[in-house]
Amino acid sequence: MGGSRLTATSPHPYRALFEACFPFYLSVGMTYEQYWHGDAALVKAYRKAESLRISRANQMAWVQGRYLYDALCAVSPVLHAFAENGTMPIPYLEAPYPLTREECAAWEEEQNRRQAAEFAAYVEALNASRKAKKEGTTDAEQ
Repeated sequence: MGGSRLTATSPHPYRALFEACFPFYLSVGMTYEQYWHGDAALVKAYRKAESLRISRANQMAWVQGRYLYDALCAVSPVLHAFAENGTMPIPYLEAPYPLTREECAAWEEEQNRRQAAEFAAYVEALNASRKAKKEGTTDAEQ
């Protein structure tokens, strides 16, 4: 009796698995015809597309949380009970966060330019203060 050990009760043993997965693929937009009669590669594409949608939604939720966090941090100086009179909230962001690579590169360039200008102004002010101090001591010595 060297027959096959597999004894299937149905002529299609994978049918139960396909039927169990069918509602998921319907929920991600696949049609009945595509699932049951279409190309099998479509299933992989729909599954990958759903994974990308979930990832994108998660990223957008994170960005929304970041905006909320920054907004709360901006108003927090005026929210506590011991805030001094005249305390003002920090201004809200002037532009949205960069999300694409191109936007990130442009944002980094702008940050670098701004920081370089601030540093140059700081050095200029420091040199002017040292020069004024040095001139003040030389005038006093004469």
